[in-house]
Amino acid sequence: METRPKENERQPKSILLADANADCRELLCLYLKLLNYPTPTEAVDGEDTVRKALAEKPDLIIMEIFLPKKNGLQVAAHLRANPLTRNTRIVAATAMALPDDRERCLASGFDGYLAKPFTMRELEKLLQTVFSSNASPDFP
Repeated sequence: METRPKENERQPKSILLADANADCRELLCLYLKLLNYPTPTEAVDGEDTVRKALAEKPDLIIMEIFLPKKNGLQVAAHLRANPLTRNTRIVAATAMALPDDRERCLASGFDGYLAKPFTMRELEKLLQTVFSSNASPDFP
């Protein structure tokens, strides 16, 4: 079953997927493929995420909060402070799922939040929202 983004929605041309867990990265890659999104570049820790984000300037970063070396909240703060990545869409796909964690992520610079485990449909809906034509005009 393949789904395509609606025509009035923007779609990222490049994605960076940051998660220390290889199984989680594999599942997210499969979800993105089935949803007809580009194959993501993968990062395994916070420092790797910052390095790849600055080098590749992806349109979207899907990131776990619990990353080694630098956690996702630190990575988001670092990327938001840099003019090269300030407007990059960042989505938390995380095991950080306590009652106030969604608000904490959004307040820390994330554009969207999904608590693990989540379905492919939940990912699809969030990405459609993040990249809708009503989203921030700063996205190219």
